[in-house]
Amino acid sequence: MMVLRLLKIPKSTYFDWVHYTESQRQREDTILKALLREIWQNNYKAYGAPRLRLALADLNLHHGTNRVRRLMREAGIYSVMSRRFNKPTTTVDYRQRPNLIRHSPEANAWSMDITYLKLSNGQWVYLASVLELQTRKILAHQISATMDTKLVVTTLQRSLSTDKKPNYLHTDMGSQFTSFGFENLLKRHKIDHSYSKLGHPYDNAKIESFHSLLKREMIYQFRFPSIAHLILDVSKYIHWFNNERISLANQKIKVA
Repeated sequence: MMVLRLLKIPKSTYFDWVHYTESQRQREDTILKALLREIWQNNYKAYGAPRLRLALADLNLHHGTNRVRRLMREAGIYSVMSRRFNKPTTTVDYRQRPNLIRHSPEANAWSMDITYLKLSNGQWVYLASVLELQTRKILAHQISATMDTKLVVTTLQRSLSTDKKPNYLHTDMGSQFTSFGFENLLKRHKIDHSYSKLGHPYDNAKIESFHSLLKREMIYQFRFPSIAHLILDVSKYIHWFNNERISLANQKIKVA
């Protein structure tokens, strides 16, 4: 309090100022927490502190990640977590085929994969997706009750009907992707087929990552009584993923 005496500032004035500053910050915190919750709920509860900070910045509200993280904790806001699941096995052609994009993984190439999704009645269904490696956008997808050649052929045909064809398509060596029908479709369009090495799923990491995000950010939060419900909600998520989901790539994160 010696400083107050030296500056000839009454104690009451100082404490009024301290109280005013704290109450202003508390009011601001309350508003920010409500705003953070709305952003979080409107984006599949997928955003953690870094993305929520960027969402606020888009609204010209600039706050550090640490403050956003504190407000999230106080408001009970958390980024959804992944869950484990046991998926059925698939058939693999065990003759190794070449990985043509290993040394240039984004050279005008698409990536394709199948993942397993479960309905609320316990039935497995299958999602095939095509991803453009350069933009990381989903070009086409399809859900089916059967995991067969028709699923991957029709999904790829959707991509080829709306997008400029790539030089390469990269997949794993599952039997659907090594089938005559699928390989013949690639040959007709003069697309070279690149394959992940057996036992190395990370060779197809970007499409695997998308399917993981889909499950963590959307699938595990809801129940799907029918394949029709699942098809609708997956389509909505993919539109959000391609057009609205905040990317942290090339972002400088403000901490304080």
